[in-house]
Amino acid sequence: MRKFGFKVYSSNLYDAPELIKDCAKYASSVSDSFIELMIVPSCTTADLKKIKEQIGDVEVRIHAPHDSMGFDPGNKELEKQNKELVVLSQKAADFFNAKTIVVHAGLGHGMQHIDETVRQFKLFNDSRILVENLPYLDYGTTPMHGSTADEISYIMQGSGCGFCFDFSHAICAALTLNIAIDVQLKNFFNLKPTVYHMCDGDTNQANDLHMHFGAGNFPLSHFLNDFTDKDAYITIETSMGIEQDANPRIQDYLYLKSVQKA
Repeated sequence: MRKFGFKVYSSNLYDAPELIKDCAKYASSVSDSFIELMIVPSCTTADLKKIKEQIGDVEVRIHAPHDSMGFDPGNKELEKQNKELVVLSQKAADFFNAKTIVVHAGLGHGMQHIDETVRQFKLFNDSRILVENLPYLDYGTTPMHGSTADEISYIMQGSGCGFCFDFSHAICAALTLNIAIDVQLKNFFNLKPTVYHMCDGDTNQANDLHMHFGAGNFPLSHFLNDFTDKDAYITIETSMGIEQDANPRIQDYLYLKSVQKA
């Protein structure tokens, strides 16, 4: 059975006070949902306790801070900072008994950056860690690696981590690198992801838009049914800003349920 997850941030305790509780309430009412909790650097043990009170017994998966929060494993100079952010995420995973921790690959093109990501992932030394694939360029400017299946496979084999497959990131990279979208998706799917990230978007532009399902032109039924396992954990990543209302995400959950084939 596929499970569909609601993405929330630890900071939503303060900037969207009802969101975590409402997502968790809905998730607890169905048998195929979970919460993916993004840990922001300011998250405290007290915050985790408050989140636990709101989430209750709903299953939680963890997402570590990424480059916009100061994390870049492709940069040796940030090794200490990167380790601190991963340790923060590991503590959250321990607290919620989470089976996975999603961690972004790093910035920069070229083997020197990819090898540095491998080295730091090995130092993280946690079998729960899943490397997430990234666009080749973040909004056309910032170079990123982990944008092809070959690069992700290299990181996995070198560090022993698992894989989180982000569809929108894969499509952005495919458009930039002139790779056929289905070829790109199949290559990533063949790496046997543990967790998937899905949103809607525009197959004509290499930007990660995080649209709600139905707002873009992604062939979502095709993606869901042909490029995810039947027991997949699929996180719904369909908002760019801070949403106060859980209902749009609930509608996204229902959309995926409606296009899922038996």
